[in-house]
Amino acid sequence: MKFMSMKFLALSALFLSVVSFAQVGNINMEQFTAQGTTGAIFAQMRQVKDIKSDLPTVGSVYIHDDFKACKIYYKEEFVGDFYYRHNSYNDEIEIKDTPSANDKDVSSLVAMRQLRLIDTADQSEVALHVYNSKEGTLRNGYLYELSQGPKYSLYFKNNVKYRQGTHPVNSMTRPTPNKFSHFVEYYLKRNGEETAEFIGKNKSEFLRTIDPNIRENIKDYMKEEKINFNEEPDLLKLFGYMNTLAGADSQP
Repeated sequence: MKFMSMKFLALSALFLSVVSFAQVGNINMEQFTAQGTTGAIFAQMRQVKDIKSDLPTVGSVYIHDDFKACKIYYKEEFVGDFYYRHNSYNDEIEIKDTPSANDKDVSSLVAMRQLRLIDTADQSEVALHVYNSKEGTLRNGYLYELSQGPKYSLYFKNNVKYRQGTHPVNSMTRPTPNKFSHFVEYYLKRNGEETAEFIGKNKSEFLRTIDPNIRENIKDYMKEEKINFNEEPDLLKLFGYMNTLAGADSQP
């Protein structure tokens, strides 16, 4: 019990030091690189949602089960090379120093908006953002950048939904497994603003999130090009057009 108490105090001290860094913004980069995943940008106090069930489970909490190579930056400063995987069910970025490191050496990236992760293979960027959810509530979560323009940027969020399985009620029915299902949501962010806005299927609501002086142009463009908000290539094309308009860099 004494050992556990000391361990908790040590972890609490680490957590408080990270909070202090985030609040003050005066971070020593040597503290990042010298200590690997035990350094100040990684947290050992992981809050993992534990699912206990005697039923089989289909799917995964991870976007990709294997750890992938990445580069981590604090603002524009390079922190180091690591390996990551995204537990989208917990919305947690798991990090380790080498691909062969044991599970016990896995840490989680501290939830700081100044930190950016770049996937080495496809150069995709993921970072913590404030976003206005589908339900209309402000949340913090990891968004992947799809495109960035002079006025509007497009992001997507990986989500995992858990559905609990069922036991057979009689000999004529079969059990259903627990299931993790993946789905994607898209978000718009006006450059210079803190909050990303959810992009739903309602095009009228979408038009209200952009500058009034280009709404008619965008409305006509969506109709002419038959823009489908469920198709990522269509959204990329739409955002590309939005950023080319003369009024795209003006304030409403």
